[in-house]
Amino acid sequence: MTQSVQERVRLAQIRSGVVEAEAGFTKMDLPKLDTFETAVTFGPDCDPVSAHEELMAAFGQKAGTGRFLFAADSSVAGRYWVRSVVPWKQQPPSAINVISPKRIVTQLAEGLMYHFSLAVCVGDVDFSDGRKFVKPYKTAGQYETWFAENAQEFGVRPIMVSVALKELHFHHGGSSYRVSHAVLEGALEVGDTELLIRRLLRGFGSHRRLVLGMLKLQSLFILPRGSCGGLRWPCRCCWAQPSRHRPHRSCRPARRKGHPFLPLYPLPWQTPA
Repeated sequence: MTQSVQERVRLAQIRSGVVEAEAGFTKMDLPKLDTFETAVTFGPDCDPVSAHEELMAAFGQKAGTGRFLFAADSSVAGRYWVRSVVPWKQQPPSAINVISPKRIVTQLAEGLMYHFSLAVCVGDVDFSDGRKFVKPYKTAGQYETWFAENAQEFGVRPIMVSVALKELHFHHGGSSYRVSHAVLEGALEVGDTELLIRRLLRGFGSHRRLVLGMLKLQSLFILPRGSCGGLRWPCRCCWAQPSRHRPHRSCRPARRKGHPFLPLYPLPWQTPA
């Protein structure tokens, strides 16, 4: 019988000894993903390629193969957030500071809504001499179209999506590199649990070994009808910067009643188990 992705992840965690096997049927078996998330800090001049080599030695596999993904911390140079199926067996040798891995449980039942953020590089693909070359998209509209057209394959239903074009600059081995990509943010609904789990573990797009492709999810707080001009979620400007933006007049009553706005997502993104 074919095992689901959720079952294979659970089996890998049991074999590694980080999760005990559960017997009986006292709990509801809701679709979920158990992962371990941590943060590791290298020197401020550590580039993504060097960081990936360190993490690859700790996990025994390359990023994006199903074992782990990582993303750069925009606030601290040299710090990277790591999501993995099982904790690493040994810490990266040149790490300056490491946060102990925490077990994170993400509920993925169909219909659940999440606020998401995704730094991704996709574009036109060309093969030459057996090598793959990706020419990144140049407009935000192309990224929006790509995400909407492939949403079913990703196991999600987009609700609201905004795109910001970015560039990743770093130096490695005496050479300078520039990687054009985009940051997608907004809200989505879980459509297919199995397909979404695959993407949460393997990532999206190209250059997953350069801190791109990791989908970050955070629970979506729904506001009562009448907030933000009648929408059942905050308006685009309140959503983007809820802690800085002065809410619209129609948003203020909801705030006074104690209904939370979507916060900026501090990592880890979900509630520890």
